[in-house]
Order: sequence, then C-alpha cells, then structure tokens
Amino acid sequence: MPTTLAMDIFRRLMTQVDEVESAAAEADLRGAIAGPILRRSGYVLTVAALDSYFHERGIEMLATYARSGTTPSVTVANYVGSVAATVLAGPTAESHVRLRLSFKTLVAPDKIDSMIIASGRDPGPVWMNVAMDVASRPDRLRRLSELVFDRRNQIAHEADWDVGRLDFRPMYKSTLDECREHVTTIVEGFETHL
Repeated sequence: MPTTLAMDIFRRLMTQVDEVESAAAEADLRGAIAGPILRRSGYVLTVAALDSYFHERGIEMLATYARSGTTPSVTVANYVGSVAATVLAGPTAESHVRLRLSFKTLVAPDKIDSMIIASGRDPGPVWMNVAMDVASRPDRLRRLSELVFDRRNQIAHEADWDVGRLDFRPMYKSTLDECREHVTTIVEGFETHL
C-alpha cells in the first residue's frame, strides 16, 4: 500500500528525533549533562511530527471532502474558520485549508477527532482499529496521547521545570523512547485505518 505524503513527512521528521537521541547518547557516554536537554528537544520534535502528520492528512481529507458538495464545503468552512464554503469548493481549497489549519494544534485526541469529523468521517472506528492492532483499548490510547501532549506542554511552556522540586523534571532515554513508540503507533495506525 503506498503511503501518504503525511506519512512520508512524519518519517522524515522522525529521523531528526533519531539524530537527537544519537547526540544524547553520545553526551551520556562523555558524562556531559546535555543528554536530558537533548531528549527534551527530541520529545518536542516527536510531538511536532505527530502534529505535522495530522495537519497533512487533514489538508488532504478536508479539501477533498469540501469539494464533494455544498453541505461538506460548509462543514469544512465551519471547522477551519475564516474562509467561505464557496472558496473551499474550488481549486484553491487545499491552500486555504493549509493556511487555516496552521492555526490549529492536532495532537490531543479530541482535536484529532474534530478534524476527522469535519472531513465527513467517524473517528471512533479508527481509534478502535488502532487499539486492536496493539492489543489495547481506545480509551487507553487516548489517555496516553493526552499524557504525551501534556508532557510536551510542560517542556514547551514551562521549560520542564518542576516548581515543587525546584529542578527539572527527569528526562531519560526511556521517556523519549516511550513517547516515540506511542506516537509512531498512533501515526502508523491512523495511516492504515483512516
């Protein structure tokens, strides 16, 4: 099965995370303190790769759906905002959807769901199929996705600083590995079932 442009972009972005982890491992071997710092960057890049994947899939799905009729173009216009349904029914739909999606973060499960619903699809069966592929449940995948997104927010918006401990939150190789594994599971699953 050929992959989507979104999947190709995701894989390319994840190679950057691989490079960050390699640099962190080298820092660990040298006894330098840079390992956790680099892994925080890798964590943020991993979540950004997830966001990029859903943006690219969203652009494709939403523009296609908008061009399929008047009601779909209105649905997509209401979701993306600040663009007329008639514009989304035309040849520049993808460009307009791309612009409007650039103002949205598509990482939290409810935000992913909203995008999928606006493209005329039901996200429930997709989450179920992804969960079944990894012998899990949809609610667990959603909760873990929320935790990954929350940790990204702690890094990006709080500098990963724990005000209670007056120190940085721990960031280990295993922390980044778990993030990478979960995000890859979600992306590969949605690539297969969406």
